Amino acid sequence: MEQTKTSRTDNSKKYSTGAGGNSAATQGNFTTSDAIPWKPVDPKNHPGLMMSVVWGNPNKGASLILQKYPAGMESGWHWHTAAYDGVVIHGKFTHTFKGAAPKTGGPGSVWSQPARQVHNDKCEETGDAIIAVYFHDKLDFIPVNMKAQ
Repeated sequence: MEQTKTSRTDNSKKYSTGAGGNSAATQGNFTTSDAIPWKPVDPKNHPGLMMSVVWGNPNKGASLILQKYPAGMESGWHWHTAAYDGVVIHGKFTHTFKGAAPKTGGPGSVWSQPARQVHNDKCEETGDAIIAVYFHDKLDFIPVNMKAQ
């Protein structure tokens, strides 16, 4: 069976390596939660949504990112070119696949999102939420106008 090696070094200017660091390092890396380098994702369209790259380069390929949602924030209906897997780390988070009932869970809840499938994400009003997301390829965000459908 052929194995694929994924680089865990982030060479992008847009995102910087966060907690995971450079896999070529001779010593491990540990980042405490209060030292995570959060950066705004899109202040105009998603105010308060923050992101930190754990490893990889989301502009070029597979990556693991952390996202911090403010209480009550909703992403809006959208899809991604790449599939991804998500884990709730903190708070209550709702993921809704188009045509399905919303699913809400707390820390430890997981989901898999197929590529190109329309969905919506929401942080519940009870407080902020942090999720870990592994994108299988380049990260993008394609909004969908559900009213037009």
